[in-house]
Amino acid sequence: MSELQKELFDIATGNLCAWVVEKESLTVKEAMRVVYSSKLYEKLQDPETGLYREGPAYLYDMLAEERGIVQ
Repeated sequence: MSELQKELFDIATGNLCAWVVEKESLTVKEAMRVVYSSKLYEKLQDPETGLYREGPAYLYDMLAEERGIVQ
């Protein structure tokens, strides 16, 4: 993973955690646990998927689907 990809990954992860906090009324710690234990997080870390370039709304939708949350 290049330095730019790493930066984008970190930003995407932080934004995704913020969305989980907002949408699900969780604490930051709880949101981080949700994100870091997800299959999406594994995919997000893989530069081949390109998911690190996606916006937080798209990533949150993917995470919500993975968790079975109806929106």
